[in-house]
Amino acid sequence: MPDVSFFSLLEQIKTGEKNFPVTILYGFNEFLGQKIIRAFSDTFLVEKSEFNYRRYYFDAEYAGTSWEEIISEAKSSSFFVQSQKMIVVTIREEKKITLQKYDLDLVKKYLQKPNPNTLLVIYISLNVIKDDFQQIKRQKISKFLKELNSPHCYSINLDNISDMEVRRYIQRSLKNAGRTITASALDKIMEVKEEDSVSVLYQLSMLEIATVENESIDSGDIDKFITGVEAHSIWDLTDAIESEDARKYLKILRYLFMNGTGVALIIGTLVTHYNKIYIAKFLIKQKFPAQEIGRALGQHPYFLNKFLTSARNFSEKRLQHILRLIYDLDYESKTSGEESARLSLQNFAFRIKLLSHSSRGA
Repeated sequence: MPDVSFFSLLEQIKTGEKNFPVTILYGFNEFLGQKIIRAFSDTFLVEKSEFNYRRYYFDAEYAGTSWEEIISEAKSSSFFVQSQKMIVVTIREEKKITLQKYDLDLVKKYLQKPNPNTLLVIYISLNVIKDDFQQIKRQKISKFLKELNSPHCYSINLDNISDMEVRRYIQRSLKNAGRTITASALDKIMEVKEEDSVSVLYQLSMLEIATVENESIDSGDIDKFITGVEAHSIWDLTDAIESEDARKYLKILRYLFMNGTGVALIIGTLVTHYNKIYIAKFLIKQKFPAQEIGRALGQHPYFLNKFLTSARNFSEKRLQHILRLIYDLDYESKTSGEESARLSLQNFAFRIKLLSHSSRGA
C-alpha cells in the first residue's frame, strides 16, 4: 500500500494528474482529513452535488450503514462527467474499524479492480485522547491497513508531519494570502505549540485574515492571535456557558466570528476543552502533580491554574451532560452546512440552560 505524506498528497491532488481510487485517512490529527477531502472534491468534481458526492458514517447514529451499499455505489459511476463520484466513508466508532469477514472480502475484491471513475475515501475519525488513539492504532488501525493493502489504495498518516513541514506550509499559505511571517514568529508558534505544532494549521485562517501592520506577521502578533485574544475569548466563552449567561455567550461568539474564527475551530476547541476538563478531574483524583497534568494535556502554563480550578469545581454529572451536547454539536457541524452549524453553535448556551432547568425540575 503506497504511503503518502499529508503535504505531499495535497500537492499531488492539486495537479489533478494522478488517480487515487481508494485513500485511507487516519491519525490523531483527524481534522486534517477534512482538508484532504475538500482538496479532492475541489479538484476532481466539476460541481459538488448530492448525486456525485456521497458521505457514509459508521457510528451509533447510522446503524444501517453497510459496506455492501457503499461498494455498490462505488461501482455505479461511469466515465461520463456527470456520473463520476466521490464517496467518503467516515468511521467514528472504534469497533467499526474491524471489518466482518463478508465486508472485508467485499472491500478486498473491490480493491483488486476499483472503479476508475470513483474516488473512495475511508476516513477514520475517532473522538479519543492521544494515548487511547495510539493504542487503537497499534491494535486495530495497523491491522486494517494490512488487510486492505493494495497498489490501488493509498494510506495517509495525518500525524506523520515534521515541524519543518509545518513551517513551510504556514509560509506558503500566508504568501498565497499576500503576507509574510518572520522567523521569530514561526519560532514563537513552535514554542507555544510545543509537541502539538500541527494544531496551528487549525488556526491558520485566522493568521491569513488578521489585521497586521504591513501585511507582515511578527512574534507579537502570535501572542495576540494564537495565545492571547483567542485563548482569552475561548475561556470567556466557557465561563459564559458554565455561568449560563446566554447574553455574554452570544456577545463573545459574535466577537469571535467578526475576528475570523471559524465555526469548526470554535466547536473543535470546545470539544477539546471539555474533554481535557474530564481527563483532568480523573488525574486530580489520582493525585497527579499540577505541572504533570498540564504537560499531559498540553495546557498552556498561563491558563493552568484556572484550568485546574475549573476541573475541580465541575460536577461529573453536569460535565457528562455538557460533553454529550457538545458531541452532538460537533457531529452536526460535520454533517451540515456552515450556516446550520453556526446556528447550532449560537443555540448551544440555551440548550445548556434548558438542560439545567430540566435537571432541577426532575
